[in-house]
Amino acid sequence: MLMNKKDFALYLGFILIVASAFFLRLYQLDLRVFHHDEAAVGYFAYKLFNDGIYSYNPAFHGPFMYYATAGVFRLLGDSIYSARLLPALLGASMLFLLIPLRRYTGERGMVLAAFFLAFSPSFLYYSRFYREDIFISFFTLLALVCAVKYAESYAENNLVMRGFYLFVAGLSLASMAALKENAYISIALIVFFLFLFFIREKWYKGLTEKLRGHDRRALIIVAEGFFLIMVFLIAFSLFYTGKILDLSGIWTAVEKAFSHWYEMHSIKRIGGPMYFYLPILGLYELPALIFGFAGIAYYYKRNNLLMTFLVYWAMINLIVYSYLQEKVPWLVLNPLLPLTIIAAAYLGELMPRLKLNSRNGAAAVILISLILFYFVHSSVLLNYYNYTSPAEPLIQAAQPPQRFSELLGKISEVSSRYKNQSTEIQVTDDQMETQFLWYLRHYDNVKWRVKLDSELNAPLIVVHDTDGNESDADIVQRRLRSDYERLDSAKMSWYWFKPADFTLDYLLYRKMDGQPGEYRVVLFYKPGS
Repeated sequence: MLMNKKDFALYLGFILIVASAFFLRLYQLDLRVFHHDEAAVGYFAYKLFNDGIYSYNPAFHGPFMYYATAGVFRLLGDSIYSARLLPALLGASMLFLLIPLRRYTGERGMVLAAFFLAFSPSFLYYSRFYREDIFISFFTLLALVCAVKYAESYAENNLVMRGFYLFVAGLSLASMAALKENAYISIALIVFFLFLFFIREKWYKGLTEKLRGHDRRALIIVAEGFFLIMVFLIAFSLFYTGKILDLSGIWTAVEKAFSHWYEMHSIKRIGGPMYFYLPILGLYELPALIFGFAGIAYYYKRNNLLMTFLVYWAMINLIVYSYLQEKVPWLVLNPLLPLTIIAAAYLGELMPRLKLNSRNGAAAVILISLILFYFVHSSVLLNYYNYTSPAEPLIQAAQPPQRFSELLGKISEVSSRYKNQSTEIQVTDDQMETQFLWYLRHYDNVKWRVKLDSELNAPLIVVHDTDGNESDADIVQRRLRSDYERLDSAKMSWYWFKPADFTLDYLLYRKMDGQPGEYRVVLFYKPGS
């Protein structure tokens, strides 16, 4: 059967969007210096790759990404590009997972969802960022696809495909749990939704009698549920313990995760207001915010189970993460994913009904076009121009300014004139260790946390700099011989935003009136011969 022109245009558009998604994520992937979280995780992946050393620490999340990255390092070598490669590939591959959902989102909705995910400032930025969050989004969407396909296979009574989708879903959920501890929240919310659905459909009626009477259909469903749980537990155990079903090891990993993150929530380590994620959505994700919430109202009373789940998923995630006192911008991906699909499906249904020859229809098209233009503009600005600017709230304060790369380049340049990676480096700043773990991983003569009153005579010396009468850098400079030169840099920068900062200049170009705060560092070096 030949494809009509409209369908051909839609699928051609989808292919072009997918190609754009891969290009945007892989283009100059290593241009931006490592965030301090990337540096720490990259170093631990390197230790696993180089020395076979890994130990679970919930502060740095689960083992999945370390093992996966160590595998990439074996193939491509350890570099920023190879570390960020998997997030980039998975972030772009999420678009393929929209294809099985087109029956529910509509084909226009599928193409729009692909466009939103491909150009989303948030999804694009964190696909070019070596963190677990884009992995979580990928496996969340994969688990959703498995649930949808399982339901379709159930209606067709296809036991083989049901088993396959349950197996992949179990692996997806286990992978999420082995990536980051907020997967436990996701799993709990899925179980709660299934419980509500179980009650709404009144499946509990006669269930006991069916099981006692060995009803084939009921027994198969129970067996499938047990199969899903076993796949999850075995995969989880292999990730955390290396054993097929180590229940004690599983419990230890779960207990460590809950105790650590409950403590972080209790002490409000990175606290913030309940509305923390709404300005981020408004600044970067206008289509998801506007059309997503319009879609929630639209689908609320319609008999579309997938949309019902996505509405539940979006709202409950937004509520949970707004409540938790661990407010970081990358967690916005959790409510953003379902909001994006809802927005695309709703807009896909809305657009054909717009009457372009009417005033209201023309106004709606203009409004939609402006929203999409600002959406793409914000994404390009963030990801290819302001990728280390503290004026971008999506970038957490710990992102180093790009001039930090000058300091790293100078270390490489000076060390090449001495003993290369055996050149002595003295680091007096005890806050630089995390930032330097990755970048100095090949150097074997680094002295960490050197006291200021020690003998400072290495070719490379890193010192903290502050405002005030006399900083550590001033003290060291006064004591050093005259053959040292000084390079000023910073390892992080930030803005404390005020309502008055959000001017038209800021919204369009991220121009700020004030100067950012910085954590400054100084490199003293002997140029060498």
